[in-house]
Amino acid sequence: MYSNNSKYRLSRHIVFWLAWISYFITIYVLRPGAYSIGFSSFLAYTILETFVVMSIDIIFCYTVMYFLVPKYLIKGKYLLFVLLLVIFILLDASVSNLYYYVFINPLREYFHLPVWEKIAFPQLLLGMSSVLMITWSATTIRFLKLWHLKQQEIDLLRSEKISREMKFIDTYIQPSFVPQLLKKVYAYSVASSHKVPEMLERMQRILSYLIDECNHGTVPISKEVDAIKDFLQLEKLTNRERLNINYNLNAETGNKRIVPFILFPLIENNFRQVNDNITDNHWVNILLTIADNNLTLEIKNSKPVETSNLMNYETANLQQIRKRLELLYPQSHKLNIIIEEETFIIRLEIALNRAVN
Repeated sequence: MYSNNSKYRLSRHIVFWLAWISYFITIYVLRPGAYSIGFSSFLAYTILETFVVMSIDIIFCYTVMYFLVPKYLIKGKYLLFVLLLVIFILLDASVSNLYYYVFINPLREYFHLPVWEKIAFPQLLLGMSSVLMITWSATTIRFLKLWHLKQQEIDLLRSEKISREMKFIDTYIQPSFVPQLLKKVYAYSVASSHKVPEMLERMQRILSYLIDECNHGTVPISKEVDAIKDFLQLEKLTNRERLNINYNLNAETGNKRIVPFILFPLIENNFRQVNDNITDNHWVNILLTIADNNLTLEIKNSKPVETSNLMNYETANLQQIRKRLELLYPQSHKLNIIIEEETFIIRLEIALNRAVN
């Protein structure tokens, strides 16, 4: 409807004017005099008269729409706009008066209708109500088009802003766990541990997910969950003696999708904090639930002995994760950090069907 394609634009204008011409022909043909020369003759006269009179209205309408409105009204020059509009109305009335004598009266003579000897100026001004009605409707459509284009521009700018911010944020969300796990794998390989093949296999699956899937807009939740399970199993293999890890990630995901690398960095960041602070046996419980389109991820772990840094738990990584959530799931997620007497909790809630495209 608002396309600037010349074909659609021309068709739109033609339909607009044909609609108004049809309206005025229907109104004018019902005037007294139809039976004096026969209805068909009066209809032919009315059609010709309407096209002649509307030619002035078309000029007036486009002058207002494409000259007065953009040059004065939109730029806030209201006084000049009103003054010029009044001048154009008077000019239109004067030209209409001339048209009646030069074109309409000869047409009326041809159809054997009485000519107009004199047209009162107030009568002409009264007739201006029709052209003002046409101009008002056309200007309204133009303002709607401008509003539509402005909304598209705003949406584009918002999308570009989000895209730039996402690229900036993504530079900080790196799989920093990979070097640490590689060091652990190397240490186990030196010790000729039987765990090494399983560790390498799980790392290969995680890296495949990061490389193949994380460039997509969304991925099936099951793929993100599988990568998390592999990561947790790696943590179990390397922290079996001092960290008890329990998780339930078997929620029914169906065909639900999620933005990739949303849940994974939250869990990885939590383990990084735990590993940096624990000195004896601790535990971590992870629960994933999905109800309708609402996902909840809850990470609980026992407090480390050293708790001085817990009040400042919002590390740079977690801040970037929070920012990424705000960009991708605006007003459709909750990320809460709860510090209890013996337990540390991170709870993330996401409305899966409200991700930014």
